[in-house]
Amino acid sequence: MRLTEGLGRLTDVLETGNPAEARTAGNLAASYAGRCYERVRKELAQDPQMPEPKLEHYFKVVLAFDQVAGALPPSAGELKIAVAEALVDRYYEGHPPAKKRAVLEQLAALKPPR
Repeated sequence: MRLTEGLGRLTDVLETGNPAEARTAGNLAASYAGRCYERVRKELAQDPQMPEPKLEHYFKVVLAFDQVAGALPPSAGELKIAVAEALVDRYYEGHPPAKKRAVLEQLAALKPPR
């Protein structure tokens, strides 16, 4: 995935670059993370029945940004959990409600305190 490679390179600059390069890399990572997270958030809100492949792609995207954790928006954890909850809804269709509820409870326990 090219996103992962690009974020890996930004991480390298953050860790080994001089202060000016690291600051630029951090700003770039934060800007890009914010834009990507906002796009995923909007699409998730607009399409509650988003197809599973698209949800899986978005989940990979938000996880890829963990490489540059310092650049993540404050609501990053909440968005990851929202995408995961949407995936659970798809994955557990037709399963007993108790199984789905148990998984959703585990995800709820991961939510950061407000």
